[in-house]
Amino acid sequence: MVAALLWASLGISRSDSGASRLKKLPVQHRVDGRPLLGSYNVDDVNGIARMAAMGMNLVLGGEEHLDPAKPLGSACAEHNVRVLYHLTQHIYGKPRLAARVTPSQTTIPLYTEGAGAFPKQGTIQLDDEVIVYEDSTENTLLRCHRGSAGTKPAAHRVGTILFWPDQAAAEIGRVRSSPNLWGYYVLDDSPGDALSALTALYRIAKRLDPGRVVAAGYGSAGSLCNFGPGVCDLMLVYWYPVFASGNYDPLLTSHQVQWMMAEARRIVPGIPFAGVYQTFDAAFERPENLGKGLPTPEQLRKQMEDFVREGACGLIAYLGGVPILPGWETRPALQRVIQETNAEIRAKGGLLLPPEPPDMAAARTFPMGFWSRASSIPGIPPAWHVILPFGPTGAAGLDAQYPPDREIRLDAEYPSDQLSIGWIVRRTIGGVIGLGEIAAMASATREAMAYATCEVISPAEQKALLACGSDDDMIVRLNGEEIVRRVYAGGLKRDAERWEITLRQGVNRLFVKVHNRAGMWGFQVRLLSKDGQPLRGLRFSPAAP
Repeated sequence: MVAALLWASLGISRSDSGASRLKKLPVQHRVDGRPLLGSYNVDDVNGIARMAAMGMNLVLGGEEHLDPAKPLGSACAEHNVRVLYHLTQHIYGKPRLAARVTPSQTTIPLYTEGAGAFPKQGTIQLDDEVIVYEDSTENTLLRCHRGSAGTKPAAHRVGTILFWPDQAAAEIGRVRSSPNLWGYYVLDDSPGDALSALTALYRIAKRLDPGRVVAAGYGSAGSLCNFGPGVCDLMLVYWYPVFASGNYDPLLTSHQVQWMMAEARRIVPGIPFAGVYQTFDAAFERPENLGKGLPTPEQLRKQMEDFVREGACGLIAYLGGVPILPGWETRPALQRVIQETNAEIRAKGGLLLPPEPPDMAAARTFPMGFWSRASSIPGIPPAWHVILPFGPTGAAGLDAQYPPDREIRLDAEYPSDQLSIGWIVRRTIGGVIGLGEIAAMASATREAMAYATCEVISPAEQKALLACGSDDDMIVRLNGEEIVRRVYAGGLKRDAERWEITLRQGVNRLFVKVHNRAGMWGFQVRLLSKDGQPLRGLRFSPAAP
């Protein structure tokens, strides 16, 4: 019902979803007038030649790719392969704020685990404020002049990644005249709380090189915490449906892209995306399993079709030639299907797609193809109060006890290793909260605990279903009563479980506790009617920030 209303509002018939027809790629961003077809990680001359032979015209690369006087740059120029230039080094490997910063603070504590060296004195930008610091130690900025360059002193949240604008401006000024340059790549998934740094980097790129495309990569719903107005012109969206076990999820790309783009276009209407498809062996970490996690040519073609079905304006292969993670460059069978698919796109402007499979059509929540806006889906808390990380949990795992197990005090702060942690409000991405993206300490996500709470205001007492998923273990309590105990190790799957609940009239408190074993970390919750439809008429607190 909800999907039908969405399609009708966009002038799209549901019958279109089952038609076998040519689906053209939108034309928001092109490379020399052609559809955007590219690859990550092609770092040798022969690889650039193979790219061109396979119909690719864009490589994610560095200064060697830009300089026509060097072999790699010369190969790019010869084969008309343009460069999406990495600026990600201005986001990754940077210190983060170790505590909340007040507007009057002149000494700023940093969390520097995993961070590289930074200037002894210099200028940083946090949100809309420019700060000049006269000196620093390994983990502190000293004698800070707040509100420099005509900006205003402001409060800044713990975990915010620091950004040095002068360094970024110097690099853009150095490379912007390259004839090989197509645009700038500023984000590759989840470095932490990078929204402040990304908006500052975007402003500099647009000021110094206004004609270039700025692209950012997003590999999960949680990573969209680093998406917003003035972050990028083009999203690179990636979901990898072949797992290390060798299993293939035929619905993963289509379903996840629908939810991610719906959330992104609620924030920035009309934002386009390019789909990044899997060409690597997901079993690379255990040599004895190599070959088990590699997509077949048929699966690779299907993922490319799924991206086109959901309105991608381009397709990009991940990866090229990375020794530890071999991609299409070492797989002739994958090269052939990429070449054939790219040739079809270049000749026809799109792909002839088979009818949408019934299971995909049944799972469809948003329309096929490109659309500018999406209506909100009822029953999803727009935001949560979140606090993390506590731990390490050790053998207790999900049963480890921390202060939020005993009481919820939203004004409380607790010491945690090098940080002081407190409750923050985080918006959801289609019901998903990415917890690893919030964690300020890179090392604090292993054997760690997070808590979240929100209020659900129901117009009447009613039966409902609570649909949820988690990475990893999760407890959900409703009005103090435990209703979900999920002991689980693995990635977050939306609506993995459904539990019957009763909402009382008025305010209901949801409480979520999520234990992370290792790696990615997050949870998803939405409320459905008894027959599984999105539950209307609910209100939530907090509202989305």
